[in-house]
Amino acid sequence: MENRLAENIRSYRKNLGLSQEQLAERLGITLGTVSKWERGASEPDLMYIMEIAELFHVSVDVLIGYTMRGSNADEEQERIKKLVNEKSVQEAITEYDNALMKFPNHFGIVYDAAECYKQIGTVYRKEAELRKSIELYRHAIDLIGQNRDPEVSEISIRNDIAGSYSTLKEYDKAVKEFEKNNVCGNNDPDIGLIMIQHLKKPDEGMKYSERAFINKLSEMVTIMSGFILYYRDKKNLKRGMRAAGWTIQYLESMKDEPAKACYLDKIISLYHLTLGIMQSANGQDREAEESLRLAVRMARDFDGDPVTSLENIVFADHVVTGYVYDNSGATAMDGLKHVMEEEGEYAGKAFRSMFTELVSEIENT
Repeated sequence: MENRLAENIRSYRKNLGLSQEQLAERLGITLGTVSKWERGASEPDLMYIMEIAELFHVSVDVLIGYTMRGSNADEEQERIKKLVNEKSVQEAITEYDNALMKFPNHFGIVYDAAECYKQIGTVYRKEAELRKSIELYRHAIDLIGQNRDPEVSEISIRNDIAGSYSTLKEYDKAVKEFEKNNVCGNNDPDIGLIMIQHLKKPDEGMKYSERAFINKLSEMVTIMSGFILYYRDKKNLKRGMRAAGWTIQYLESMKDEPAKACYLDKIISLYHLTLGIMQSANGQDREAEESLRLAVRMARDFDGDPVTSLENIVFADHVVTGYVYDNSGATAMDGLKHVMEEEGEYAGKAFRSMFTELVSEIENT
């Protein structure tokens, strides 16, 4: 048997954000007593161990660090996970129920059980399982200090709760949960859809949906830039050119009136240049020249009459914003220069010379 009581008191106290003095106040003891416990100089009696375990939302055996062969909570969690992967969630439910009786305050088991119950409740539309998942998720939040999975957080768990409420058709509760964790608008799509489709609040919901649309448009540009650079660095120029071409088509499709100026023209010109750089690197000199000239022409036209609003972008009719910007440069031409400084080495010498000539012609007129 291993006793890790001193280490665990210190660890769980810090996870709760408590100082030694604050813990002492909670327990009605002296600061010196807590200090001795955490140094291992003395140990709390059973009454305090039970009180501390309750405060930290862990079982007494977990707090002490007591483990027996075949009864380790982490091992039990991994065993049931394999069962889920190899067999079915239905069979795993019984195992989770048994594990919860033995380890009611082990974060991993509580959270995984909640996931299992939610999956069954969602797939088979079972109310009892969905409510059980909500109960377990809320308990998992109490135990979040034990979590070691970077992909799981209180925000993600609360969104799981919101998803369960939505499946239960308790849409007001779902929206309330989503709004609690709407960090940087991450839940805007869900809130907007629920309000429009289920709560019959179209105008209020559309504010969320439009904001989500603009954010996702920006995210897609960032995502595709990652794809393009990945393929370029992997010397897979055909895939990189395909990604750049797709991005250009995608952004062009976002214009309400194709022939009319739009803020997106500034971004599109950058992708034409990026496409040209890869075409040049691939030996497609004629295509590279066409892409380069198109990029420079679009940048020149945009800078001549810049659009700094969401005008002429589809589905952005009511988005309220006075000014939009990006980090490519103050002007579209600045953006092209920046791309050439960063990526121009991949292009041929003739391509780089042509770019310099075209930009010089524009700046001298």
